[in-house]
Amino acid sequence: MEFVDFRFLHKSKRIDLLFPGWAEGETVAFLSPHDDDVLLGAGYLLKATLENAGLPLLLIFCSGDAGYSFPEEKDTITQRRRQEAIQAYGLLGVKEENIISFDVPDFSLMPYVNRVFSQEKGLFEEQVRLFREKRVSRVIFSSGHYEHWDHTAVFNMGIYTSPQAGDPVLADTGEPHAAKSHYIYSVWGDFEPPKSEKDLTKADKGILVEDDLEDKIRSAIRCFTSQRKIFKDIVDHREKRKSDLGYLELYKTADIRPQTDFGPYFTLLNRCKAIDKKE
Repeated sequence: MEFVDFRFLHKSKRIDLLFPGWAEGETVAFLSPHDDDVLLGAGYLLKATLENAGLPLLLIFCSGDAGYSFPEEKDTITQRRRQEAIQAYGLLGVKEENIISFDVPDFSLMPYVNRVFSQEKGLFEEQVRLFREKRVSRVIFSSGHYEHWDHTAVFNMGIYTSPQAGDPVLADTGEPHAAKSHYIYSVWGDFEPPKSEKDLTKADKGILVEDDLEDKIRSAIRCFTSQRKIFKDIVDHREKRKSDLGYLELYKTADIRPQTDFGPYFTLLNRCKAIDKKE
């Protein structure tokens, strides 16, 4: 397994390239809109966390209740998918007690980004509490770019809710603890286009793996037998990840609360011409 920084053209076998200042025992929160999304989009990083003595904490937000392809599965799909998730992630080494499900109905997650909505409690405080209690140091979440409404909701949780765990707010939910890294993964679509025309790629980080790990991920994917019709082409599509260097998984750095660079403004300020106001 190799970690890649496409921005600076560096490769390394050390996870520090992706997680600067990494220490054994760190907790990495993987935010999954549905039970299979982290497996499909961030499976390599999940495995890398375990292989580097880290603790992956899997947060599954939606119940999967809309993921039935046959009418007769409607009443059993949620429980079935729960067991499939335990089996699938168990193959990669994730313990059942580190899989937390919030059971929000599919296609309904967006309002739960809020602390309160329509007099109902959202997931904002619960996420902050969990991040503080588990001392989450890295946060991995889904792309919000043209994928799925529930994925966009999780993107908002990653961008806006996660940083609140490090702020001196909601003091009764625990001592503030800030994450050091935030990354976006993509499941069904591409990443949001780069802001600069000079950037040819949309993701800036990656993980290269050999066939054996990709095979393990595919075995875990096959645990979701209830999704066999939905996943019909997913394994074939994964072949697009393959090159002579191995299979590639991509990530985009989430720039949380970027600080303003006043330098360019000062440069322009020095070029400004004074105009005297005439009375």
